[in-house]
Amino acid sequence: MTNILDYYFATPSPWAYLATPRLIELKNKYDLKINWKPSDLMEIFAVHGVAAVKDRPQPVQLNRLTELKRWGEFLNMPITIQPKFFPVDPSLSHRTIILAQKNNIKIENLIFSFQKAVWADEKNISDENTIIEICKSNNFNSGSIIEDANSEEIINEYKKNTEDALSSNVWGSPTFIYNNELFWGQDRIDFLERAIQK
Repeated sequence: MTNILDYYFATPSPWAYLATPRLIELKNKYDLKINWKPSDLMEIFAVHGVAAVKDRPQPVQLNRLTELKRWGEFLNMPITIQPKFFPVDPSLSHRTIILAQKNNIKIENLIFSFQKAVWADEKNISDENTIIEICKSNNFNSGSIIEDANSEEIINEYKKNTEDALSSNVWGSPTFIYNNELFWGQDRIDFLERAIQK
């Protein structure tokens, strides 16, 4: 039997950036089937009354930067804790991921490339040329990527991901749901693995 996990994330989330490589390891180790669900984090924040990063109290913002540096060093992952293009509108990258899924592209590599673009490469993932460049580097070659990602079908699926997130009590990125149990945050991956092992 194949294990199934729902992964709700936003591409500009630094915590999702730190989580995705380890989630891919779990996928391979335990034969996990992952439903990759990019979602509108700003809408989720608004519904649940969660403040955007810039609107959080100063001590919370400072601690966030400290934690990002700590986790980047601990995981040996390059991370620019105050990247040039953050915050950034992720909606086009999210819709491109959904489109790629429909074109049988190896989705986890594309997702991590968008995340890495923000947090290590300091690229603007709201820029159409950046989107196309990242897609090409992941063997997603199409002359109509932007047009297709803006289609009504893809937009509706993106909205449904967000609706699914809200109905599943998701309030942040990354969130993993396994056997109806919610695990929030990249620092909960150890607990997620224990659940998979049961």
